[in-house]
Amino acid sequence: MCPDSKQQKLFTIDPEDLAYWYFRLNGFLTIKNFVVHPDMGSEQRTDVDMIACRFPYRAELITRPMKDDARLIITGQRILIYLAEVKQDHCNLNGPWTKKSRGNMQLVLRALGAVPQREIECVAQCLYDNGSFENDKYRISLLCLGSRENRELKNSFPEVPQIIWSHVLEFIYQRFHEYREQKLNHSQWDSVGEKLFNIFKECINKTEYAKQIKISSQKNRTGGRCALIL
Repeated sequence: MCPDSKQQKLFTIDPEDLAYWYFRLNGFLTIKNFVVHPDMGSEQRTDVDMIACRFPYRAELITRPMKDDARLIITGQRILIYLAEVKQDHCNLNGPWTKKSRGNMQLVLRALGAVPQREIECVAQCLYDNGSFENDKYRISLLCLGSRENRELKNSFPEVPQIIWSHVLEFIYQRFHEYREQKLNHSQWDSVGEKLFNIFKECINKTEYAKQIKISSQKNRTGGRCALIL
């Protein structure tokens, strides 16, 4: 059983660190704080909290394959790319993803390099209008992570996944629980992944696991920059 959370200090994790491990355990390659610069001047235009890419034939283990989260894997045999907005509180999309006049979507797509130059404008307009674009090769979508769903956002962009932190922690606990033997040897993991696993080892269920973890933005606490520059 987990130690009493009232007696033991909770593990405080930055939302972007938790998002990274959620994507990683689902077979995604990730880039944090993907910065986009203007053609002229030194001021950055915007940055993406996290870009996550998953290839269509991803498979881990043969005899008992790991099942990734169905809330993320919403496409067939296509490359899946998420432009993720990571929030400590409720899910939301900032101005760069909803204001066409700024042209930030086109800048991100060009810098990312997954879309041919001739298709960028079409893909960008679909992302502005619907939050996602899909063809026979890849699916690109906005995605929000936060403490709770945003109903207004869901009405405006029903195709944009909203993943809440309680679900993320539940998935991580379940992955560690079902594949404990495979995950036990992880000397290359960073300190955050190590701590997430160590807490799991002390807890008897996913509810107790979630109680030991506090999600708090390090940027906000230290007066750092906002996640996206408007």
